[in-house]
Amino acid sequence: MNILFWSSITTQIILLELCLKIDIVHSLTVMSVDLGSEWMKVAIVSADFSEEIALNKESKRKTPSAIAFLNGERTFGKDALTVGVRFPSNCYVYFLDLLGKKIDNPIVDLYKTRFPYYNIIPDPKRNTVLFKHNESGEQFSPEELVAMMLEKAREFAQDNSGQVINEAVISVPGYFGQAERSAMFKAAEIVGIKVLQLINSYTAAALNYGIFHIKRFNEISPMFMMFYDMGACGTQVSVVSYQLVKSKDGRAHELQPQLTVLGVGYERNLGGLEIQLRLRDYLATKFNDLKFTPNDVTKNPQSMAKLFKEAGRLKIILSANTEHFAQIEGLIDQKDLYIKVTREELEQLCKDLFDKVTLPALKALEASGLTIEHIEQVMLVGAGTRVPRIQDVLVKDLKSGHLLGRSLNTDDAAALGAAYKAAELRNGFEVNTFITKDATMFPIELKFYREKKYESEPIKQVRRILFSYMKPYPQRIIVTFINHKLDFDLTVGYAELNHLDENEIRCLGSLSLEHIKLKGVQNAYSKYKDEESSDPNKINLHFIMDASGILVLENVEFSIGKSVTNDQVEESTLLNILNYIPNLFKVHDKFNENKLSVKNTLENSSGSKLPAVRQTIEVDHEYLFVLPTDDDDLQHLIIKLKKLRFKDLSQLHKEKALHSLLTLIVEVREKLSQPEYSHSATDAETRSILEKLTEISNWLGYDGLDAEAEELEYKYNSLRKIIQPVWDRAFEHIERSQRLEALSNTLKKSNTFLKKLKNNTLEDSPITQTEMDKLEKLILETTIWRDKQVEEQERLPKYVQPVLSISTIETKHSNIRQKMKYLMTKFINGKLKNQKKHFNVKDDLQYYVDTHKEL
Repeated sequence: MNILFWSSITTQIILLELCLKIDIVHSLTVMSVDLGSEWMKVAIVSADFSEEIALNKESKRKTPSAIAFLNGERTFGKDALTVGVRFPSNCYVYFLDLLGKKIDNPIVDLYKTRFPYYNIIPDPKRNTVLFKHNESGEQFSPEELVAMMLEKAREFAQDNSGQVINEAVISVPGYFGQAERSAMFKAAEIVGIKVLQLINSYTAAALNYGIFHIKRFNEISPMFMMFYDMGACGTQVSVVSYQLVKSKDGRAHELQPQLTVLGVGYERNLGGLEIQLRLRDYLATKFNDLKFTPNDVTKNPQSMAKLFKEAGRLKIILSANTEHFAQIEGLIDQKDLYIKVTREELEQLCKDLFDKVTLPALKALEASGLTIEHIEQVMLVGAGTRVPRIQDVLVKDLKSGHLLGRSLNTDDAAALGAAYKAAELRNGFEVNTFITKDATMFPIELKFYREKKYESEPIKQVRRILFSYMKPYPQRIIVTFINHKLDFDLTVGYAELNHLDENEIRCLGSLSLEHIKLKGVQNAYSKYKDEESSDPNKINLHFIMDASGILVLENVEFSIGKSVTNDQVEESTLLNILNYIPNLFKVHDKFNENKLSVKNTLENSSGSKLPAVRQTIEVDHEYLFVLPTDDDDLQHLIIKLKKLRFKDLSQLHKEKALHSLLTLIVEVREKLSQPEYSHSATDAETRSILEKLTEISNWLGYDGLDAEAEELEYKYNSLRKIIQPVWDRAFEHIERSQRLEALSNTLKKSNTFLKKLKNNTLEDSPITQTEMDKLEKLILETTIWRDKQVEEQERLPKYVQPVLSISTIETKHSNIRQKMKYLMTKFINGKLKNQKKHFNVKDDLQYYVDTHKEL
């Protein structure tokens, strides 16, 4: 039943998109999404590698990361924020940091403090965050909300490119751990987007900078840059090196640019949101102090939402001005707010925040092992860096000796860098490879218990670092266990986090990530234990930290080396000699090829042995961080969002149908007041139109606004059917004079041309007498027809079907125009051959050329 319903919803969505004329075709296009806490930016790369930011429906380059639900309607971006001012609990904002977090995470507690009007409940299965919508009772997880934003991003990308897009590179904060990154993949899967890669936002910005400065890189000495990125919810600073490295694809002389993240520092709550919240609370306190009303403005969610919006506007203005007035009409109890705020007051409010500005930069330098003297320039990224005080602190405290870099577009850099990476990863794009090496923010270790040799031996836990702090990735690592005879367990988790404070460690959630159970080790050992071997058995665990920063256990193998008998050694030596002899004479046949294959399986040393026997070991995974969404729940979410999408498209269909009907009603009323249209209708037609207008207007006034799109379209078509004959007659009357004038001009030029042909000075004309007679007859017949039809038409009232139609005029006009073009072309070509004998080209011939062009 679920499958049938899912298929039905999908089919209806496709049909609705076709009805709305969404013209999309399959082609080579990918997108990138820079989904920030406050803003979302989308970039696309087309087949011709034209890289651009996709505009939203307001033609803006960025869209607020906001989703609102009101009266069963879902809105995004600016429209959602408008809903949020009146109904704060209906509009969800700043939910990105809640991805992959359990309900007891400090970040969730902080979110509840900042936005107390949301009804946040625990997920009964996963103990994660759920928003319970007060209006409908529906529940939405952060993964669902992120999925909705990703779906909207794809819509913007497809509208801008006109093509279907299902692949993307998504930028994420560098401090996202394993849980958050896994949750982002799930969010994309819900809406059918294939994630080519997750890329850290500072890495994407650094890549965007690097592709335009490749000529500055060399193979010997790397260039070091610092990227200071202050966003809405946090600040990230990265130290990056750029260098040319040798290609690894076999082209020995090819050098490729490489970006390597050497150090990262961050402050999770140092950003524009915290500044805006403090300014909001400051305005609330100032207003309460004025005693305009006995009610406390901080207790009113709508009033606080208004203050939050005004604080955001004020924050931006004070970045460019030293003072400004905050003003809100009807803040509470019909009382207005009008308060002067200076930049100095704002800086005093956020003094402790400004004192932290350089901390992430110093952490990044420390992690990289460099000093500020090594840094060529500190490049600013993120809208928060536009605050003058932040720039002043960076210049003063970092003492880099260089001006701050402002050449990057602070809003678009990450989206454009991620788009380049998307084109590089997607097959079919011819782009130069730009290698990116990111850095492990949170070290990961493997914990296990050493197998006991004796019963009395105590159990000892062993910890082995898989990926240390700032270790570059993507990278593979193999962990080998020797002489294990029994099945055993391991635990993967975060290692020592000495570079983080206690609260930040709590924000990571569970420090244990995964419990791994190896099954089949004992069976494999029992199977091969009787084999003679000089090597102990080995268990090889193949781990990879992929380009998205997610740790994956690719596979586990049991292997054991097998000894070779003396007879086998002698046979191996003989085979090697036999294989070598044909090569001396360059003999290649099937026999020799078989011998070579045997040679490759044997070693030439005296200790020759057959290769190790390998057997795959079964692995059971138990996730210890936030549980991923299981398949059943995932299918439920997919269907849930498809239903919302269908509802959105239905609403859009209805809005377009209603808009078309209202526009037609206004058009009919306006045109009936004009003589050209009113005189073109009979009295009966006029009464019928007015009655239909009254009927539809009354219907709209009562229940028409709640009608479905199909009923609105039916009303539109019924009105269009009545007015169309009148509109057609009016069009004939309005356009007839212009078409007749054009015909008359062509007839006049034809008569002039004919007179010149009959002139005695043109005895060598290439035009024959028969052709001139036919032209003269055509001119005469067309003139007589025109005069007769005009006279007859003028006797008829305008509401009668015209006898002189525009289509007939166009047919007559086309006939004589084509005849004239043919004769003109023939005449000009013939006279050019004999122009010296008969006339002056500048006068007579030029006339014909000009007339030919006019035709």
